[in-house]
Amino acid sequence: MAGATDALRIGRCQLETPAQPLHVPVVAPGARRGRVSLVAFAGRGGDTPVERLVAGAQHAATLDLLDLAREEPLIGGLILATDAPELAARAAGTRTTVHLDDSGRPFHFGNRLREIVERPEVEVPLYFSGASAPLLSATSLRETCERLLASAEDTRRGTVVANNLWSADFFGFTPKSSLGRIDLPGAHDNSVPGLLARQAGLAAEILEASLGTIFDLDTPADLTALRLHVGCRPHARAYLDSCDLPVARFEAAMPYLVSNKAQLALIGRVNATVWGSSTSDIPAAKRLFVEERGMVAFGRDASGEARSLVGHLYQAVGPTQFFRHLAELADVVMFDSRVLFAHLGLRLSANDRFASDIGDVGAIEDPVAREFTQAALGAPVPVLLGGHGIVAGSLWALTQAAWDRADAGTLPEVMGRASQA
Repeated sequence: MAGATDALRIGRCQLETPAQPLHVPVVAPGARRGRVSLVAFAGRGGDTPVERLVAGAQHAATLDLLDLAREEPLIGGLILATDAPELAARAAGTRTTVHLDDSGRPFHFGNRLREIVERPEVEVPLYFSGASAPLLSATSLRETCERLLASAEDTRRGTVVANNLWSADFFGFTPKSSLGRIDLPGAHDNSVPGLLARQAGLAAEILEASLGTIFDLDTPADLTALRLHVGCRPHARAYLDSCDLPVARFEAAMPYLVSNKAQLALIGRVNATVWGSSTSDIPAAKRLFVEERGMVAFGRDASGEARSLVGHLYQAVGPTQFFRHLAELADVVMFDSRVLFAHLGLRLSANDRFASDIGDVGAIEDPVAREFTQAALGAPVPVLLGGHGIVAGSLWALTQAAWDRADAGTLPEVMGRASQA
């Protein structure tokens, strides 16, 4: 592939063995010459098996991120804040300052970030969620640091550099005192760049969308896509290869992603500027059912305001007939189920959401979510369930993996429509 499409082609598992936590700064004096300080946050995660599965992948990705940042000369310090003792132990001794938080104390994201950023050794902060950017390239990291340092030299106005303005996974900003001028969010990092722009008056620079800047690890679907991608880094690769993930279901969908004989349905918070474009790397005909973009950032899921036309159809015809209708229109369905769940008024636990994604029907406590998942698994065509990533970064990663297999001659060819229009 060449030209415009090049931009797009860039269960159970073995959990980490707990070790004695360490809480000592281990950055060697004078070892770095950069002015950017990379600050990574990674939570312990929940206690159910599927929540531990996702948390384990996020911890592995955090270690890969620290390895990547350690090779970047513009980054002078590495800081990890976590309440996971096993992750803290593995990160310590790698020229990383580790802050082991008390998991029993109430956590306020904004206050914790400000506490760390205000430390005197932090000059130009670059924050990452530990789950973000597992496929970020060294070049993109360098460019992000260069933009931050350039803005730091201009004292007339501060700047925030982020991968997304209102749903960010990573961002850097100058001056660091800007955090004191915004309403710090308590639970999530997503809104910080937008608040810095709107409330603190910082100029916003949004990084160009690429697989490295939009793909993160939030759900089992994201884990499965990363496992199938050739760019999966060492810590994540070792972990994911030991996990029981729905690889077969994803592999069944892959041939259709790169065939011009197929039809694909994307449902949920779809970025139409990417997947609605004729220059995307998916040659199949695409049906986009785009609803509730910004749902989480603007609190429409929590407030009960989220509404879905797809959800109304689901309620009108029932789960089984709903997926039969989808199979008449598409060979593969990529389903961001969170919009439907919000429309149905479900307040699902992380366990139920993740168990639905992975297809573990028996582990789902909510009967409505269980019925939905069972119907999706029984659909006449492959239905890949997930959160926002399944119609964004995970779809991107899976498409690249499909092209790699097609180029190598290891991907089955689609001979005709699997469904009937």
